[in-house]
Amino acid sequence: MRSHPFVKRTLPCLAVVLAVTVHSMPAHAGFFDKMVAAAAQILNSSKSQTMKTATYDGGPQVATQTQGTPKVEFSVETDFINNIVKSTQSTNAYVSNALRKTSRAVAEKVDFVNTETHTEIIPEYTEKGLTFRLRYDETAVKSPALLVKDLALITMLTSTSSFGSHSPAFSGSLDNKIHAEVESPHAVAELLTNVREGSPTAKARWNALQIDLLQNVELKPLFVQEMKLNSNIIEEIRTELKDHSEKLDAEAAQFARKQQKALDKWKSETGSLDKLEAMQEKLDDLILKNDRKGVRQLLEAYLPWAVMEPVEANTWKIWLEAIENPNHEKSTVAFRGLKYDTDKIQRRQTSQGEIFGFMSTVLTKNQGSYTRRLRSLSTNREKNGDIGFANHGSQVRSIKITDQMTAHAKDPKASSFISFTYDPAIAFRFMGQNVTKEVKGEKVSVPYGGILVVKMDSRRMIPNIPSMYSTEIELLAPLIVFPDEVVTYKEGSFNKDYTYEMFVKDVSDKTKINFSSWAAAKDTNDEGLKERYNREGHEFFKQMTEVNLKAMSCSKVF
Repeated sequence: MRSHPFVKRTLPCLAVVLAVTVHSMPAHAGFFDKMVAAAAQILNSSKSQTMKTATYDGGPQVATQTQGTPKVEFSVETDFINNIVKSTQSTNAYVSNALRKTSRAVAEKVDFVNTETHTEIIPEYTEKGLTFRLRYDETAVKSPALLVKDLALITMLTSTSSFGSHSPAFSGSLDNKIHAEVESPHAVAELLTNVREGSPTAKARWNALQIDLLQNVELKPLFVQEMKLNSNIIEEIRTELKDHSEKLDAEAAQFARKQQKALDKWKSETGSLDKLEAMQEKLDDLILKNDRKGVRQLLEAYLPWAVMEPVEANTWKIWLEAIENPNHEKSTVAFRGLKYDTDKIQRRQTSQGEIFGFMSTVLTKNQGSYTRRLRSLSTNREKNGDIGFANHGSQVRSIKITDQMTAHAKDPKASSFISFTYDPAIAFRFMGQNVTKEVKGEKVSVPYGGILVVKMDSRRMIPNIPSMYSTEIELLAPLIVFPDEVVTYKEGSFNKDYTYEMFVKDVSDKTKINFSSWAAAKDTNDEGLKERYNREGHEFFKQMTEVNLKAMSCSKVF
């Protein structure tokens, strides 16, 4: 140890260095704020003191006082829970761009959480985005090992593929195949909602997903030491989750078989689908008649309610209600470029002129009458509704609407959705141009596409915020478009007599929205379309996940 005069001269310098070092880490508030206060006290102290610093791999510097300075106590709530939560709320972590916001976390202390870990993660939607709320009770605070799993999970669910750089407590990265499964935090929000609603298939999938999520994660040594935990605590948690796998998988498989058996029995005993398919008026006839009640009854009959997950069933109830009873006060205007090798139009001449109806490719690409093609709804949801199915070796699918939306973004073939956009220029880019054909020995130009403009109940025109294409303006309409939702359909290529610019001006005049500069355009409520896209996307997901949620905790906000 150096002599007393040397210590007196060097202590202030060390204290200043410590204070500057700590202030350079805004995410590490709490414990390290106390260190700044300790450093300030050193500067003002006339007593001789000694101090040494200890550096932990992957963590910040901390100070150990040996004489005279106040002891700095580590707080589980302030330094572990709140530090992690704050790190998810930084500007860079929360906002990705004007169209989509990534998720963040908040913490809430409650009287009691009825889970093994005395913690739970609850997804919540606001117009600002998706929040994962961590609820915990005093038992978890006193036994911080109980907190590790869920705090690690919300770190990953609010991150990109790696999270060591911004997380104060955890380091690691996501395996590529698992990253694809949780590419959208909305899929996890839907899965967790299904878990809370008691779905055995969702419970089994969430258990399997947690095992995979935690495989490349470490709790930083500083926190292991301060909370007196085992250095291999993450692996211990994974082992415990694995111990539950066999039982949860068996329960999920048994439940799925039971539900499918009930559905098959209902179909065979009632013969209801055969009767509907024998009716003279088919689905396409009802659409062109704007028979909304008839279309709803058909869809209700063909949707596999018995095997649906809670959020999936709730979403279809919202869509069916919007089909029969559209809200004209809250509607969305959008464009679609049609090309006839992928889009098939339903059309009919009436005394008021030609009318048009449209269906998604899951209906137009199949065989049989359009009513019979509704049988594809059951198989299509299994094909597109579980991105992570191949990852877990499970025999049971965990179907999610969000997975169907991201599957559509990647490949819209055989999708239940029809894509639209606010931007007429994008629709123009996708429309099929006229082709030359020979008719009776003469070459003629015939339309091979067009631009469709619709005005629909906003509950059936959903911003695809789960999409991995973060700058894309994609709106999804489930299954069908009725003739009374068509603002206009411009068939065929534009020419000097009727230009694209003339078309956009006509649509703008009809809808009272200036689409000539759509990025700066505002709707009839004076809201920018980009802002509306983000807000309405999260508002709809809020409706989707409000499935008679059961209160699992007695709340006392921390």
